[in-house]
Amino acid sequence: MYVIRRLCAAASAVLLTAGLLACSPPNTGRVVARAASDGLRSPSATPTPPPTSTTTPPPGPQPVEKHSGKGNASVPTTWPMRLGFVTFDCPKCSGHVAVNTEHELIVNDAGPYKGTQWINDMPGYQAKTFTIKANAAWTLTVTDESGLPVLEPGKALSGKRDVVFFVPEAVSAVAVTTKGNGNTAVWVHGGDYSDLPVNQLGDYQGSVPVPGPAYVSLEGDGSWTVTAS
Repeated sequence: MYVIRRLCAAASAVLLTAGLLACSPPNTGRVVARAASDGLRSPSATPTPPPTSTTTPPPGPQPVEKHSGKGNASVPTTWPMRLGFVTFDCPKCSGHVAVNTEHELIVNDAGPYKGTQWINDMPGYQAKTFTIKANAAWTLTVTDESGLPVLEPGKALSGKRDVVFFVPEAVSAVAVTTKGNGNTAVWVHGGDYSDLPVNQLGDYQGSVPVPGPAYVSLEGDGSWTVTAS
């Protein structure tokens, strides 16, 4: 079963401007609604993508896109219809911090914040504008997959907050350990869709099947350690 990642209705941009959210509250991570039967996002919340669209990336590298500002802002993006990886950094932010596109809420946390998420993982839904809620100076950078850390078999990586990894073909599973107070979510992206094998409150320790090549997004408000095998 396929699920679509971190979907919010287009109206969330309006609610966000008013200081309200259509998704989870700040400082809990991007809590994803579970379907009662299988722990995945409810199909009723998933729109049907246009059948003629695709997220297949064009050949060759994509130049890095950078934006900077202070406080709330609406920022047009020139990123093409291919998977992109957004790093948002607001080191002096306090209170609620949020970044969304027309289709996804990609940051919903409390500052200070620095983390990476992906965009354009849904067929036919291209990000054209970032709507930012912040109360300090920030930078937003979009890169292709060349800007990601790579999970090499047997090599442990550790860090904090939201991160995206590239998983090479030699990998079949990723061991994940997290510690934090909010929600822990692990997303796996392959082809044109994203799946959510882990979505729970509090600490997590387990192994996630990830047949490479693929991408893994780890979301949480605490520390993490990951090891590919």
